[in-house]
Amino acid sequence: MSLSAAQPTARRGRAPSPARLVGLDHALLEIRRLVNRPGYRRRLLGPLGRRIELSTVRVLHAVDQAPSPPSIGDVATTLAIDPSTASQLVEQRVNEGLLVRSPDPHDRRRAVLTLTASGRALLEELATSRRHMLAEVTAGWSTTERADLETLLHRLIDGFRLLEESDRA
Repeated sequence: MSLSAAQPTARRGRAPSPARLVGLDHALLEIRRLVNRPGYRRRLLGPLGRRIELSTVRVLHAVDQAPSPPSIGDVATTLAIDPSTASQLVEQRVNEGLLVRSPDPHDRRRAVLTLTASGRALLEELATSRRHMLAEVTAGWSTTERADLETLLHRLIDGFRLLEESDRA
């Protein structure tokens, strides 16, 4: 596949065909459905040898991916959940020794979250498990096909981020 054929609409000046968008929409929905199924979670979490809630993974990722130590409110925003739900999830992760809550050095009224060594180790174990699954799923793919998919997915993510930013403006 030629990456130039995948240039965003704005750069090419013509709208994508509705039929192509239907196929892409279905593929994205199917990926979401598949990664939320119990079999995927079993394959992802099974090698860890302990029971891990998907909410644990989501909270740890939200803290890890934040540009600076996030507050509970920041985690709620990132995960698109109610602040009270985020507070409960964070409290559980703190009690499990995966997160530390401490006063914000710039604003003592605010608490910030950081991963503990155990939290960071769990994220690394999960990343390793995901990479093993990706290797298995793409075993018959060429290096170029994997690189093209990565490039196109990043462009898709960037497009969704731009939409989100324009909605906030």
